[in-house]
Amino acid sequence: MMISEVDEVFVLWGIVFAVFTIKTDQEPDSLSLLEVTQGEITLAASSDTWRLVADDEDAGAADPIALINQDRIKPAEATRRAYTYVAALADPEMPNPFSADRPFLVSLHDERGGVQEFTRAATRFTPQQLATTPLGHAVADLIQEVGPTEIASALGASLRVRAPEKFGPFHLDRVVAGGAGLVVDGWIANLGHREVHIVPADLSALTSYASLALRSRQDVHEHLQSTGAAKSASSAHGFVAVLPAASAPRDLDFYFLESDPAGDQATFYGPVRAGVRRDDNEALQVVRQAYGDLLALPTPVIDAVYRPLLAVPKNEALAKTFRFGPPTPEDEPVTSIVIPFYGDAFFLNCVYHLQRVLGPGFELVLVVDDPRIWPEIFAALSNRSTSITVPTVLLQNAENYGYGRANNLGFMAASGDVVFLMNSDILVMDSAPLEEAAEAIRARRAADEPELVVGFSLLYEDNTIQHIGMAFPTSSAVNNLHLADHPMKGLPFSLYRGESIRSAPAVTAALMGLSSDLYRALGGFDSVYERGDFEDADLCLRAEQLGAEVQVYVRSGLYHLERQSIPKMGDGDLRQMVTYMNCAEFNRRWQTRLSPQRAARPARRIQVRKRASAGA
Repeated sequence: MMISEVDEVFVLWGIVFAVFTIKTDQEPDSLSLLEVTQGEITLAASSDTWRLVADDEDAGAADPIALINQDRIKPAEATRRAYTYVAALADPEMPNPFSADRPFLVSLHDERGGVQEFTRAATRFTPQQLATTPLGHAVADLIQEVGPTEIASALGASLRVRAPEKFGPFHLDRVVAGGAGLVVDGWIANLGHREVHIVPADLSALTSYASLALRSRQDVHEHLQSTGAAKSASSAHGFVAVLPAASAPRDLDFYFLESDPAGDQATFYGPVRAGVRRDDNEALQVVRQAYGDLLALPTPVIDAVYRPLLAVPKNEALAKTFRFGPPTPEDEPVTSIVIPFYGDAFFLNCVYHLQRVLGPGFELVLVVDDPRIWPEIFAALSNRSTSITVPTVLLQNAENYGYGRANNLGFMAASGDVVFLMNSDILVMDSAPLEEAAEAIRARRAADEPELVVGFSLLYEDNTIQHIGMAFPTSSAVNNLHLADHPMKGLPFSLYRGESIRSAPAVTAALMGLSSDLYRALGGFDSVYERGDFEDADLCLRAEQLGAEVQVYVRSGLYHLERQSIPKMGDGDLRQMVTYMNCAEFNRRWQTRLSPQRAARPARRIQVRKRASAGA
């Protein structure tokens, strides 16, 4: 007989670890797989990757299912009947996919198809446990195998924890929260000659020595010379570091992690406590002064120091649901139109007009992604509830999640087999193009033909072109990276002489249609793109990878009051930084696809990786 129990689950540096015990009167060789699920994300570890955990008092354990570190785990005893293992699960293509603030579903599979499931909240794992316990030793070994290179190299061969007083002189001038990051500004004696990393006490992140901005601090150097603590003539004692943070704590507990030059040992000095205050502008200002302008930096540095400050915190996305109008029909195909709102409730007027022109078979999903305008939108819909003729779902997001996640939340609330993504500042004078596109998308699926992503010609109020499909030229304005450009933008629509349905590399999600199954297979918009730039081009290229075709329906009567819906996002300088950051990510991801030397489009193939299903 065999009994299994999951003891704990914890997350270190984006890697989830599951510790579980098997009690049996025979060798536990029938278990074959462990899966950990959170939301729509599932990762698996086969039994040959598990580590057996034992302490000195247990004198080891029976023959392991997985590889055992012979230096730390003693030989087996035949009479042993309890086996404790730890498994590590990580996906290099999805860094930090799990949140320590949400519960996990852990599934143990055996070779006969049996499954045991356990729900566990994440526990806290400390540097002391990592450095001093048998479980910590096994975890450290697994990090060396599956963890990010910079973390694996920083940990070294052996670990220890010492009090911060042993670290030597240091001082923190300020810790400022901005966006989804924390900026630490201070000095460490002789930092220019030491390999020091900064690690939060929950081991959620690591700021490597290479990503610190070292600064000359002559005042500190003179002080250290006067006390005999200066070890060289260098005055490079100052530093600025950036740590990602899902939320801004009032106090930050962290450790200095110092690696010796040979890489044989690493020491955690701490914990060190620092007060935190929020000031988004000051955080960006400190980083710009220390690291330089974002446009002058390579992409890895942008990701390390600017992305946390420009990002919307990726807390669990929560929304309340309200319904207006008639119920959604259940006996006929439904087309869902998802419309996020941010910054201005004025564009409810576009929704009112849309209701007047839509025929049967549609539903609206309105996603309010801005708590500031929620009262106005809810009151407006409530006051005219008796005149709402189209089934309408209204989502109240708990906070601002950003454009991509807001759309993903809206999709999860939609019931249609076809979904249109529509900006709140789209004015539809005639719904015929939407109906035509929905029929074409359904017809493709019914005929088992390639999926279809449909974009539309969009006009400014003066009947000049805003969008007629995207292209990806390079531009000196973004260091010769590829932009998601709109050919013919600003020209009179009357000048267009092309086909009424044309192929394009990508189309804007200001108005985009596709099947719900395709959106689900793609996992929706990727939240790595912040605040509404490049995620639509990225989604189109990912759809192309799955064999889909992208087309533009060139029709009159569709207007885009471009960018008028987001006047309160921030100043132009912030907007420019966000756009460039997204542009750099888009180019890194699609470098081969965007290259002018790219070969002809490959044959269609279907390759779906298990990832978030339209996850918010």
